[in-house]
Amino acid sequence: MAGLYPLAALISLVVLLNGLNRRPGFAGLFRWIPIPIWCYAVPMIAVSAGWIPHGDTAPYRAFANQLLPIALGLLLLGVDLRGVIHSGARGLAAMTAGAAGIIVGAPIGVLLLHGYLPAQAWKGAGALAGTWTGGTMNLLALRSVLNTPEEVFAPLMIVDPIVAYAWMAMLVAASGFQPQIDGWLRATKPGMQELADQRPAMALPCGRRAWTLLAACLGMAAILVAVSDSLAGRLPVSGLITSANAWRILLVTTGALALSAIPNIRRIGAAGADIGYACLYAVLAATGAQAELSALWSAPAWLLVGLCAVVIHGVVLLIAGRALKIPVGWLATASQANVGGVVSAPLVGAVYHQSLAPIGLVLAVAANAVGTYLGLTAAMLCRWLVRAT
Repeated sequence: MAGLYPLAALISLVVLLNGLNRRPGFAGLFRWIPIPIWCYAVPMIAVSAGWIPHGDTAPYRAFANQLLPIALGLLLLGVDLRGVIHSGARGLAAMTAGAAGIIVGAPIGVLLLHGYLPAQAWKGAGALAGTWTGGTMNLLALRSVLNTPEEVFAPLMIVDPIVAYAWMAMLVAASGFQPQIDGWLRATKPGMQELADQRPAMALPCGRRAWTLLAACLGMAAILVAVSDSLAGRLPVSGLITSANAWRILLVTTGALALSAIPNIRRIGAAGADIGYACLYAVLAATGAQAELSALWSAPAWLLVGLCAVVIHGVVLLIAGRALKIPVGWLATASQANVGGVVSAPLVGAVYHQSLAPIGLVLAVAANAVGTYLGLTAAMLCRWLVRAT
């Protein structure tokens, strides 16, 4: 029973934070420090202060390893990748350019500062690229896939919100110079029909049908995880994919995205998003409980890596925008879809044009779907660059 106390404490903490996040009185607090950071930082502090037993981290690690594939399945089964096509060529081009900038920028940052970073910093480059081309879900997936050590992972939880919010503030500020920037970009204005032709978000059913869809979604996620478990142990490991658990994450991710292409499954999958996020926050809490505060000493160097990544990201976006004559509103929306995610991308889009808000949401959801693969690409590139020097 004593061994269950730490996990019960973590689950209770996630339930409490999730409840506070939904209360209007705490909206300002969670706006500036989003709930994923709270779910990671509070257990880390609680363990360091002795409020939650530290000792053997194996229970926390096992809990996270078992829950993460379920969270990924629940979150990805409802992804509508086809909806990205309806965002238009401008959105796709801008998001692709932005992702390319992050994939190149994070490894270059590590290469320039590798003397101040841990030995396996290339794994951190992959994790940063994953979270800034996708989101927190991709960050956790890449931590498992790459077996990222804690001294590399912990500072990223500080760097991510600092850089992301600073970048968001700059994008919002740039909206005041929209005519001048569009003039330099030689941008052609999108027709109103192009902006307005967005498919509305699918309304989720209520009552008994909602519970039926949720049960079906949980069942599909469980089957997907079980099939991935049976296949993972038979696949070869390498310096990049180091364990059967890494294969589980990749198989669940790929399988869920493949199934989401079927409309009926995608409708069922949409019912599991809330539970999927709750599971993801529980994984973050278990990850934070394994963290060491001493690992944060390397955060300043990682902050410089993050700044390097977003600067190169911005330069690539501007080059692509000028070459393809994409308005700055589209560039900013796609950029925030990469770096910020599903919450902030619609907000930034609406600052430029209210009809860009749904485009920001669609692009951010699509980025979530592919962020793990893009982060893995950045990790491979970073490892090659560091070894070549």
